[in-house]
Amino acid sequence: MSVRNFATLAVILLVAAVTFTAGCDTDSNYDERTIVYVSNVNEGYPFIADVINQGDSLYYKDTFVYKYEDDYIVEDWMKVEIHNRPYNSTIDPTTSALGDFLVTGYTVEFVRLDGGPEVVAPFTGEMSLLVPANTIVEAYFLAVPYVAKNTGILLGVQYTTQEIMTNMQVTFHGHEIQTDREIDFSAGVMVNFADWLGKEDPNEH
Repeated sequence: MSVRNFATLAVILLVAAVTFTAGCDTDSNYDERTIVYVSNVNEGYPFIADVINQGDSLYYKDTFVYKYEDDYIVEDWMKVEIHNRPYNSTIDPTTSALGDFLVTGYTVEFVRLDGGPEVVAPFTGEMSLLVPANTIVEAYFLAVPYVAKNTGILLGVQYTTQEIMTNMQVTFHGHEIQTDREIDFSAGVMVNFADWLGKEDPNEH
C-alpha cells in the first residue's frame, strides 16, 4: 500500500472513530432523560380569587346592610397537571425508574395588568410530588395565601365592586430521581381578585 493510500485510509478511520464516539455519547442521553412541564393549570380557565366569603347570609333580614358575623376568608388552592415524558424514546419506563421526577417546591408571583402596586408578595411553597416517567400527575398548590387577603390592598377590596386583574406565574422546582439533575418549569394563569357576591363557586365549570 502506498504512503498516500495509507494516509487516506488513516484519515477515514479517524473520522469513523470520531463519528462513532459522538454517536455513542451516553452522557448527553443520561443527563437529559426527562422533560417535565405543566400540561394543564386550573383546567385551562382563569381563576377568580374571592377576597372574602359572605357566609350563609349576605344581608340582615329585610335590609340591604351587609351581615359580617358569618363572613370569612378562604385561601386559594389551584389544580395543576404535571407531565413527565422521557427525553429518549429508548428508555422503557415500565422496566426502569430512569427519568422519574420529584417536585420539591414552587414559587408564585403576580403581575397586575394595570401596572398598579403589588397585590400579593411573591412566595414559595414546598411539595413532595413524585411524577413517574411517562405519566401525568394531578396535584394542588397554594395560589393565594390567607395572609394576602387579610392585609394590604386585598383587604381594601372587601365589600366593594373593585376588581384587580393579574397574571400569576408559578414556577415548579425539582430534580430527577436518579441523577439529582435539577429542573425548573413554569406556567401562567390569569387571576382576578374581587368580592364575589354569588352563592355559587365562580371557579366551578
